[in-house]
Amino acid sequence: MLNRVLRVPKKIKKGSDLFVMGGYFFSILYAALIIIPLYFVIVSAFKNNTQIISTPLALPAALSFQKFFQAQENVNVLRAGLITIGITIGAEFLTLVLAFPAAYAVARIPTRLGTLVETIFSIGFLIPGLAILMPIYMMTAKAGLLYHPIALVILYPAFSLPLTMIILTGFLRKLPRELEESAVMDGGNLLQIIFYIFFPLSMPGIITILVLNFINIWNEYLFALILMDSNNRTIQLALALLRANQRAVDYGLIAAGVLISMLPVFIIFIFFQDKIMSGMLAGAVKE
Repeated sequence: MLNRVLRVPKKIKKGSDLFVMGGYFFSILYAALIIIPLYFVIVSAFKNNTQIISTPLALPAALSFQKFFQAQENVNVLRAGLITIGITIGAEFLTLVLAFPAAYAVARIPTRLGTLVETIFSIGFLIPGLAILMPIYMMTAKAGLLYHPIALVILYPAFSLPLTMIILTGFLRKLPRELEESAVMDGGNLLQIIFYIFFPLSMPGIITILVLNFINIWNEYLFALILMDSNNRTIQLALALLRANQRAVDYGLIAAGVLISMLPVFIIFIFFQDKIMSGMLAGAVKE
């Protein structure tokens, strides 16, 4: 009887080890599927077509930045990047101004409408972009904002609000109720409570949604293609023109443009990855 009891943990441990080993194997495989294409793009930016085709994964023979200067000369990547940065900053600010008070109301004010409002915001995930493309184009044209970056500054927060609301609401719910009671006893009003207490305490969640929204806005292509013209193209539209302006496909030139557009995203994610993980986990844990 004792032997049977002692054998069970060994079997469980053996099965757990196999499960963990399988998890490591698939994690490494998934990482390779991401790292290898990324490595290919980086080394291709310093090669010509012959080198890319003959030795795709080999290191470049010389570290030449000619392709980067050529990309700038062809489509003015830096100007497109500055326009995209301006649109992103404006959209991020507007998203936060709209989402944080709404998330506070849903998370901290006890009412039956809170769950309904949160559900309505969540429905935004179910609406495909193509379904609202034509109405948005018509409304933008009637408002006189067609081919102006301000149109994207107004539009992108509408797409960012569902994710922003869910993350901020989950984070604000985790904060103790005693904070508001102490602030009220000290004579603080609602605005002071929101901006002097809950806003600083919610900084991990705020940084999380700012970075996630930055990635989505920076990489958005469809609505920028429809609503912008050649004078106000975003960086994703500029990358598409690198192929259109060439009689023969210059893969090194395209790789250089892609690498330029990827750098801000990677830099921001590397610097804030710890806060992103802590913010997402904090919103997912319920006490």
